[in-house]
Amino acid sequence: MQSRNEMIAHLKDQLQETRAKTTMERKYIEKECQVQKVMKNKQCQMTEAELQAELENLQIQLEEENKVNKETEMWVKKHHDQLQEKVEYWMDKYEREVDQKSEELSGLKGSKANILLKLQELTLKYQEYEEVVMEDRAQKEKAKKAAEKAELEIRCATKIQAWWKGVMVRRGLGPYAKKKGKKGKGKKGKKGKKGKGK
Repeated sequence: MQSRNEMIAHLKDQLQETRAKTTMERKYIEKECQVQKVMKNKQCQMTEAELQAELENLQIQLEEENKVNKETEMWVKKHHDQLQEKVEYWMDKYEREVDQKSEELSGLKGSKANILLKLQELTLKYQEYEEVVMEDRAQKEKAKKAAEKAELEIRCATKIQAWWKGVMVRRGLGPYAKKKGKKGKGKKGKKGKKGKGK
């Protein structure tokens, strides 16, 4: 009985110690949890502040990006409109110039055909004129040769006539015959001269 009472008392002591120990551990754990909670709250607040600052910074960047994007989009649209106007202008100009050049080409083809026709006509006329010129040249050459021949014949005839006249004068023939009274003397004189010469 006594041992049982001692055992009960001992168990009661252990129970009280366990309760005290448990209470102390619980209070320690509660304090630690509170400290950790405070630290976690502070960390969370700091993290939240950092995230809030980052969020605000990202919002500012996003606003700037949206602004730049909007300005870029407006510039691109304006530039696109300008390019579109230029494309339409150059397309209209191209079509007008193509039509104009086509008309000019048609006109040049017509002119070319007329020029070729005139060239053929002029070629035929040139051939005809060339034949006439060649005939004229041949006739002129023939006439020139005939004139040169006639001139040569006249010069030869003149020389022959001069020679013959000289012969007649020297021999006293024809109209150049000397009168009878003077003829004998003249002949003797000539014969004498001829005899001396021989």
